[in-house]
Amino acid sequence: MRILRTTLLIIIFLQLIIACKNDGKNSNSKAAGAGKKIEYNGISADLLTKLRQECTSIDIISLKKEVNVSMSFDNQQAVAIILSFITEEKANLTNMCLPEAHLVCQRNGDVFQEMDLYYQNGCNALVFMDKDNKPVSANQISNEGVDFFNNFLKAKSTQDTMGKK
Repeated sequence: MRILRTTLLIIIFLQLIIACKNDGKNSNSKAAGAGKKIEYNGISADLLTKLRQECTSIDIISLKKEVNVSMSFDNQQAVAIILSFITEEKANLTNMCLPEAHLVCQRNGDVFQEMDLYYQNGCNALVFMDKDNKPVSANQISNEGVDFFNNFLKAKSTQDTMGKK
């Protein structure tokens, strides 16, 4: 009887070990499924300062299907606030991240910098584009910026459309 009980405990113990090993393999697979990290150098502090000084208006265009919104800000205070959301930290970006919006900085009506915004599902990046619309650098967005863009680009309920309730 004692041998049977000991054997049973050993079998249960081995099953627990095997189950734990399988859970570890599954969680590693899920992490790999989260995407491959994409790294860009961050925009330099000098270029960030130049952007903040020279951008006279900024357009934010939603890229989400469920959010049909775009807005142009030409008030210097509003432009300064939006650009203040860009940090000097390197961006968090994987190949699974999708852009939420496109930002266009203008200087006296001329486009001089375009950026794609990523802030959902663990992504946090403002990706700066070159003249050919190819990504060249990326910086993180502050928590306040994530909150701002989340509120600005959220889908309206169908009851709230056009002021009708």
